[in-house]
Amino acid sequence: MEQPYYPPPPPPTPTPPPSQRGFHGPRTTFFSSIRSQLAVLERPSQFAGGKKPGLGLLVSFVLSASMGFGLSFGLQTGLTLILQGAMDPASFLYTLGIVFAPLTEEPSKALAMLIAAYVLWKVIPNRRYGASLGAAAGLGFGIAESILYIYQIAVSNLPEIAAVRGEAIAIRVIVTPFMHPLWSAFVGIGVFALVSSRFRATDSPRSAWWIPSLFLLMGIVNHLIWNGVSFGLSPFGYSPIILNLLVTFPIFAVVLRDFLGGHYNVQDFFEPLAEPSAAYPAVPPPPPAPPQV
Repeated sequence: MEQPYYPPPPPPTPTPPPSQRGFHGPRTTFFSSIRSQLAVLERPSQFAGGKKPGLGLLVSFVLSASMGFGLSFGLQTGLTLILQGAMDPASFLYTLGIVFAPLTEEPSKALAMLIAAYVLWKVIPNRRYGASLGAAAGLGFGIAESILYIYQIAVSNLPEIAAVRGEAIAIRVIVTPFMHPLWSAFVGIGVFALVSSRFRATDSPRSAWWIPSLFLLMGIVNHLIWNGVSFGLSPFGYSPIILNLLVTFPIFAVVLRDFLGGHYNVQDFFEPLAEPSAAYPAVPPPPPAPPQV
């Protein structure tokens, strides 16, 4: 007697990876090609010798607040001595704040990240570690810069500054967590790509450099736009602060979010991302063979 045919049970529903569990808002895929290139460089989220990520973030924070800030401050002081006499004061102030500040500060923070990565981690596992390394460096740099600015505001005898001393200090405190951490998070992804590429013999020199250069440029552009709004709209009171906090910051935060996988899950933030890479695309399994009659 012929046995009745029973179709095989459906495959079990795969458990979503940790990076996709929990609430994280709508997922985006704006830069799938670049994200695939980043995925090629990623590796498991673990460090040799059981090192914890917090130590690397702390070292990046301290190095950027000290060495990174000191290096950029020295470069800007040198530029001031060279160019101040060749330009009128207003034009020089705008050029220094809008152009030279991003061009000197982001590479200085990148150097602090590289030292922290090579000394402690050797290899940055994935782009989210890189972005966190950058955000830590940016926060350290931003706090050091804000301490200097707040001190200058507090001791200034200029009437126009003394009249708004309290508001100026409060504004600086409010914007510090938003500015440098976001700019440097982009740079941190580039540092991740640079460090990871050095350990992959299959990467060509061109592919090892264009991604780090792209993300360094994105951090500089984000920094330049923020400063451009702040300086360009400074005659209009608080409007540049409002515009940067409500428009500039959210736009670049969404872009950063997409590069990091198109979603956030704080609890499992450092887990590898489950998205196909250019080198290892996700290929669906072949359909099952038809049953024998």
